[in-house]
Amino acid sequence: MAGLLDGFRVVESGVLLAVGRLGSLLGEEGADVIKIEVPGVGDYLRNVQGLMAPDWSFFHLAVNRGKRSVTIDAKTDDGHDLIGKLLGSADVFITGNVGDTNRKLGLDYDSVKAIRPDIVYCQITGFGASGPYREIPTHGNMMEALAGVSDGRSLGDDGLVRSIPGQEAPLSSGGVVLGPLEGAYAIAAGLARRARTGEGCFIDISCADAVLAADWLRTIEELNPSKCHRPSDAHDVSSSAKYQYYQTLDGKFILFCCVEAKFWDRFCDAVERPDLKDRHDRTLVIDYAFHDVELRKVLQQIIIERTLDDWMTLAVEHHIAIGPANDLEGASTDPHMNARGMFIKEDHPVLGAFETVRSPIHVDGHEFEYKSAPALGEHTNEVLSELGVSEPEIDKLRSAGVL
Repeated sequence: MAGLLDGFRVVESGVLLAVGRLGSLLGEEGADVIKIEVPGVGDYLRNVQGLMAPDWSFFHLAVNRGKRSVTIDAKTDDGHDLIGKLLGSADVFITGNVGDTNRKLGLDYDSVKAIRPDIVYCQITGFGASGPYREIPTHGNMMEALAGVSDGRSLGDDGLVRSIPGQEAPLSSGGVVLGPLEGAYAIAAGLARRARTGEGCFIDISCADAVLAADWLRTIEELNPSKCHRPSDAHDVSSSAKYQYYQTLDGKFILFCCVEAKFWDRFCDAVERPDLKDRHDRTLVIDYAFHDVELRKVLQQIIIERTLDDWMTLAVEHHIAIGPANDLEGASTDPHMNARGMFIKEDHPVLGAFETVRSPIHVDGHEFEYKSAPALGEHTNEVLSELGVSEPEIDKLRSAGVL
């Protein structure tokens, strides 16, 4: 946690990745995120795909980090009253429930606003809270598919639909990454406006919209072909000599990006090959050297003479646009990534120590602190006590199946 949202309370209602990731982003910045879960069931994300132990999936450990978990049955009168008390103490309410579900639970914006008039309310779903598809539940790639960011497909002779080679999507499951980022940004903006005006707001995040918005470069070009003046092969970076992967002496790889004249000249000087300077088209703002196979071979011969570490030292000394092309193992041992502290060891109370990554947000004067994902209902008593509910009342509610 970096502490930028210290003092703000967020109540979270919903399951799976989009709302979960949104809550974790707010929690990583210090907000007190309280996740409401169904008693005895919880968010079934806890047991989806890879598990470290029962109820401790990789998904849960990642997207519910930094939260407190309470179990309350929202469909009971007592449960509804408890959630009302909780919302009365909240600054933000986030929900992943689709369509009209929140109204049925009494958790729609108007109902929550009646409890907390200045609430910043965010509904984050695959297809959004408006439009003809608003009631449809979604999973990851449905968001990309709606936004037009999915593989090209054809029906094969075997009767199965398959992706077309060369027409792969630029994003994979981007909706559950991009939607929460847009949601966190909107919530921070909503809190800033509330500080200025005293007014809350309703925020509607469609993860499909977020995918489409993030694909701005391609969409602008493809939606306006008559106004596009890019070369027909401009997207075929794989044919570029100057924006290309090359192998180093130690069998590793760099991404070489000397497409501007200044970077190309610095590279040529650094490797003592001034004869290559005239291999740059200086009439262009950026020269990718598309389809220049001969130059690619020359550059590969030069780059394979040094190790990755040697090339990174050269890049730092001469301010050249060259970077490591790491796999995850390479990233975990990369001196730059380690200097920024991106890989951390989490000491989990149930699972013990395991490797994970920290928030990428670095705030001057604040050290990042992680808070492990909670067990189901781990903080129910704690949170209800903060709301003034006595231990005997909590025991009674638990016996009645409300908690």
